Amino acid sequence: MPRTTVRLRVFAAGCLVALAGLTACASDDPATAPLRLGLPPGEASPEFQERFAPVEQLIEEATGREVEVTTTSDYLAIVEAMRSDLIDLAVFSPFPTPIAEQVADVEPLVAGNTEVYNSVIVCRTDSGITDVQDIGGRTVAFVDAGSTSGNYIPKLLLKRAGIDPDTGVEGTYAGGHDVALLAAAQGSADCAATAGMQFEQAVAEGAVEPDVVQVVAESEPIPISLIVIARDGLDPAVKQSVTDAFLDAPQAVLDAGSVTGFQTAEPEDFDLFREAARELGVDLEDVE
Repeated sequence: MPRTTVRLRVFAAGCLVALAGLTACASDDPATAPLRLGLPPGEASPEFQERFAPVEQLIEEATGREVEVTTTSDYLAIVEAMRSDLIDLAVFSPFPTPIAEQVADVEPLVAGNTEVYNSVIVCRTDSGITDVQDIGGRTVAFVDAGSTSGNYIPKLLLKRAGIDPDTGVEGTYAGGHDVALLAAAQGSADCAATAGMQFEQAVAEGAVEPDVVQVVAESEPIPISLIVIARDGLDPAVKQSVTDAFLDAPQAVLDAGSVTGFQTAEPEDFDLFREAARELGVDLEDVE
């Protein structure tokens, strides 16, 4: 089985511009400085950031500190930023969490439970694709390299159907669930990989016409859909306050994360994703 090595760019020491739109040269008292919160990538629209406002407010109330929100280019960019102490906390995807632990010593604080989270591959109805085996050799818009429902799980569906997800399709990264779906709906890709709930929402809102695309592959339910992680070295009191707040999160925060509740993150929560990584040939022990 070919092995995929996860590579991260190495950062220079000191104050630097590490990511687009993100700078760090902190001189504030670390006990009172704003907490820097990273949000999922590829969703930079004001509507998306407004959706996560209850999460920002929850952290501010729990810690007594202002929260500064940053969106990044992809999930691995969040890992890089946390490794360089440019982001303190982040809303993260479950599959790359073991990668983040290995590379940057991040600490998963809480995991969001869900009953409706899964991954789907949707394809244009005029593409002639009616089954996952038909996707071989076609164009697929994935979300980003660190996305659970928009990359890893769809690639696992392809692999289990006998299609090499790296060489058996012409894959691109759209940068967001909505953009991936539009790529299929508008014809720049044959198929899109996304979360089932994102597809249903796009149809409900009229962004995607149900007669233009159809689901051709669907994963089993994924038990956790959202992780809150903390960078290595963050004040333990801050981490505990944030953890306690999410364990008793109000409905607005649950709605923001599309979860039914939060639990303290445990190592076994990620066993499913470690096993999927092994099946895909992603070596979590060989990261740079």
